Amino acid sequence: MRSHTPWLLEFYAPWCGHCRNLKPEWEKVAKALKGIVHVGAVDGDEEKALAGRLAIRGFPTIKLLLPGSNGRQTLEYEGGRTAQDIIEWVTDQLRAEALSRVGLKGKSKGKSHSGGQQGAGTCGGGGSGGYQKPPEVVELTDATFQDEVVYDDGLWLVEFFAPWCGHCKNLKPAWKELARDLKSFKGIKIGAVDCTGNAAICQEHGVQGYPTIKVFGADKGAPTDYNGARDSSSMAAYAIEQWSSLQPPPEAQELIDEDTFEIQCLGHSDAPPKKLCLIAFLPHILDDKAVGRKAHIQMLADLAAKYKDRPFSYLWAEGGAQPQLEAAFEVGGYGYPALIALNPADGKFAPLKSAFEPQPLVQFIEGLRQGFARVQPLQGDLPSVVSVSPWDGGEGVLQEEEEEFSLDDIMGDDEL
Repeated sequence: MRSHTPWLLEFYAPWCGHCRNLKPEWEKVAKALKGIVHVGAVDGDEEKALAGRLAIRGFPTIKLLLPGSNGRQTLEYEGGRTAQDIIEWVTDQLRAEALSRVGLKGKSKGKSHSGGQQGAGTCGGGGSGGYQKPPEVVELTDATFQDEVVYDDGLWLVEFFAPWCGHCKNLKPAWKELARDLKSFKGIKIGAVDCTGNAAICQEHGVQGYPTIKVFGADKGAPTDYNGARDSSSMAAYAIEQWSSLQPPPEAQELIDEDTFEIQCLGHSDAPPKKLCLIAFLPHILDDKAVGRKAHIQMLADLAAKYKDRPFSYLWAEGGAQPQLEAAFEVGGYGYPALIALNPADGKFAPLKSAFEPQPLVQFIEGLRQGFARVQPLQGDLPSVVSVSPWDGGEGVLQEEEEEFSLDDIMGDDEL
C-alpha cells in the first residue's frame, strides 16, 4: 500500500452478516475498478493493528486511501451498499483529486454522492445502520449494552431497529437530531441497537417490531416504551421530562456570598442563567426563632419539589443582611418575609405582594408562568452580594451593648 495507486479497502469480520451481504457487490466493485484502483478486503479481527490505525469502529467499513500532493489521505465511505453507489463515489474522489492538482475544485470528499444508506448496516462496535455520525448516537451491541446502559446512572433513550426497515430509515434524521439537541444535556444519552446483528439484547427486551424506542430510567431492568410523536422536539421534551422526574429537587440555599449568587442564579461557564431565581428575605433570627426560619425554608423547599422540572433556583437571606440587594429589588416596605422572582437573562423581577404562605406562593409562581404577574425592570446593574457567615441552625444570640459610661464615674464614692 506504499504505491502511488489508490487503495479501496473493505474491513470486514467473518461473523458479520452485513459483510456477507456486501460480498457480491464488492466483487463487482473490484472488477469495475481493476487497473484504476487497488481493491482489497481486510479481516479486521485478524489485522487489528491496521484496523486500529485507520479507526475502524465496526464492520463493514470502507476506506479509500488516496495518494495526494500533501501525502496520503484516508476517506471513509458513508453511502449506499450497492456496487454502483461505491463505484460512483470512488470516481468522484479521483476526479476531485485530479482537479485539485491543477488548482481546480471538484466535488467534496469524504461523503457519498447519493447521501443514502440503501441496505446499509454495520456489525460489531462500530456504526449501526449508519449511526457512525454524529457520534452523539451511541451504538450499542450485545457486548456493550450492559456496561453502557444498565450500569449507567443516567437516562437512556434507545432505538431498536433493522437496516432494511423503512420506518427506521424515516426515523433516522430525527434520531440524529435528537442526539445533537441533547448533546450538552448531562444525564441523557441516545443509543441505537441494530437487532439484525444483536438479537440477544433485542429479544431480552421483547422487541417485536421496528423501530421500537425504549426509555431506560432508574430501573434499567424495566424500561418503558415511548409511543409519542417521533419528531426530535417531542422526543426531546419527553426525555427531559423523564430525566427531571428522576432528579432530586434543587436545594433552597442561603445567599452567603457572590459565588453562591452566580452559580445558583446568574449562570457560569458550564451552565446558563436560571430562568427564574426565587430569593426570599426572611425575618431576623431573633424575631422568627429557629422554628419560624425552618418553616419558611421548608416552604421554599416545597416549591422546589413542585417545580423541580423547571430551571428555577431558590435562595434565601436574612432580612437586612443584603441591604443593597434589597434596595435593588425594592424590598423592605412590606416587611419580612419577602420574596422576589428574578429573571436574570431579561433583568426583570416581580415581588410577592401576598402572604408568604404555601398557597399564595404557588399562585405567585403560576402567575409568572402564565404571564399574569406584573414584572418590572431592574434599575441599573445588580449590586454585589455581601459575604456573610452561614446560619448555624441555632436560635441566635442577642448581642449586649457595652455601657458607654458608668454611674460610678459620675457619682464617685458619695452616697446618695
